[in-house]
Amino acid sequence: MMKLSKWVLFFCFLVLSTAMACSDETEKPKDNNGEEDDPPTSELQGFLHAKSKLIFDGNDEEIHLRGVGLGGWMVLEGYMLGTHGAQHKIREYLESLAGKAAVDKFFEDWLDNFVKEADIKLIADWGYNSIRLPMHYELFFDENGQWIEEGSKGLMMTDELLEWCAKHKLYLILDLHAAPGGQGNIQDISDRRDGESLWEDVKYQDMTVVFWRKIAERYAEEKWIGGYDLLNEPNYDFENTGHDKGCTNRHNTPMLKLYERIIDAIREVDPNHLIIIEGNCMGSNYRGLESLATYDPKRNLAFSFHHYWIPNDQAGIQSMLNLRNTLNVPLWRGEIGENSNAWFTDMAKLMLDHRIGWANWPWKKINTLDGPIIMEPIPEWNKVRAYRSNSSNPRPTAFETRVAMEKLIVGLDLSNCRLMHDVSYAYINSPMGEGPRPFKQHTVPGRIHFTDYDYGQYMETWYDTDYQNISGQSTNHWNIGGMYRNDGIDIWTAHSDNSPESNGYFIGAIEEGEWMKYTMTTVIPDTYRVLVRFRSNIETGKIALYLDGVKVHNIVLPNTGNAWTTVEFGSLNISNQKELKVLFESGGFDVAFVEFKK
Repeated sequence: MMKLSKWVLFFCFLVLSTAMACSDETEKPKDNNGEEDDPPTSELQGFLHAKSKLIFDGNDEEIHLRGVGLGGWMVLEGYMLGTHGAQHKIREYLESLAGKAAVDKFFEDWLDNFVKEADIKLIADWGYNSIRLPMHYELFFDENGQWIEEGSKGLMMTDELLEWCAKHKLYLILDLHAAPGGQGNIQDISDRRDGESLWEDVKYQDMTVVFWRKIAERYAEEKWIGGYDLLNEPNYDFENTGHDKGCTNRHNTPMLKLYERIIDAIREVDPNHLIIIEGNCMGSNYRGLESLATYDPKRNLAFSFHHYWIPNDQAGIQSMLNLRNTLNVPLWRGEIGENSNAWFTDMAKLMLDHRIGWANWPWKKINTLDGPIIMEPIPEWNKVRAYRSNSSNPRPTAFETRVAMEKLIVGLDLSNCRLMHDVSYAYINSPMGEGPRPFKQHTVPGRIHFTDYDYGQYMETWYDTDYQNISGQSTNHWNIGGMYRNDGIDIWTAHSDNSPESNGYFIGAIEEGEWMKYTMTTVIPDTYRVLVRFRSNIETGKIALYLDGVKVHNIVLPNTGNAWTTVEFGSLNISNQKELKVLFESGGFDVAFVEFKK
């Protein structure tokens, strides 16, 4: 998906919410027998399946899907590498620098190394129960558009992934992310090429039907396949309304006809698996698609929506709730992410309250904090990115580009990535009621880095005045420094602090009233000197220290001319207290750590 283009979704979603909530045009559809009840599901047991408005597992027990989207693997979207553009354009750019052979090897290595069994095991260990696999049609067809029966890269990758998922008990939901010809106007999402369109060429529609029939035929009896997500985020103006993403279309007839063909093809060979539908306007506009709710004779079907950067309240998802209630179909929030930890927790709580599963987006990308796994930045790749962004920057040599690509592949391995435990804690642990836990083991006597406050929810272990993105646009402003952690606390890399005592980070952009809490895991009762490392260009920066909720110490920071320094601020008796709270009673300075010395 392309995040920079999704800002339109917020506006369109509000329009559709009102229209769908107030519409008197849609009656509850009947099934083929004129009945509204679901057919017996006994023959679907063993498979993930729909029953009325909910999704059930193979034991016919309701399941709440908590998933991970493997975005960037089979379909490489530019922004995940810190650049821009559709996959084929990135390939062309790299070939212009390093040559075709080197780039062919890079893409082959990318497919072989982006996801390993260690990734799947970690997903399961962290508490997720499902995976969404975005698939590129090119990995399954030859250059003439013919399906490769055996030995295609796509089938080999999917088979191996399914084996890992079954081993670690994760449902695998297959998603056609890049359809033949491209399913919309946003090229980055589907790797669509200029002049091509799924909707304007029956050849591409036929290939899409073949894709799903062959996939369903191959995996019909595989119980760890969770379902088939037929088209990722269609976005096309079928009715010339002027909205190129189809958000104001009222009928969506070509989409309806293609979905009906795909469902027919799947059900010819696979009566078992859940089918997932995404509407126009990137999964928000279902007008004209209502009849799909009963088109599958088994009614084993769900509707999916992808809503980013909106408030986590019922109003934000009301149009989808209306759709579920009217059509009697389950919902799945097949993509969410790229926000703060507080937003993730509130989203997961809201989805749990409304019994809607979800999948985060994505699992792994480079040098951003809002995903579970972060690939560390690579200086050589930064030069490649810079030249693509602006050709006035130095052009990388062929050798430099090859080195950059090789280092990217090495950087894909989990052992070379940063595991964002705080992100998965926010998705999985906090919404399920788990309380705070220590981020680091803090001992007294000892040094407590201010960035190492406890894991926990907003207003539970930390407070910052700006902590999430509900702007409707893809903008990271909750952590202005953009480093270390994904909460609202603003953290920078401490390049200007050369002290060996530094952990490499500091908290800045401090505003009055912000605070953090720390669990002191080991305390030796005594009287301690209190030292703080900070920098300031104001005269009266104020900090208050609390132990187990009781204010015990006041600190007034002097002006250091904005130079880092460590200053002693009196003494403090610490006995058997377990929690330290640091409250900023004023702002305008930066802090690194507090230290308690005998």
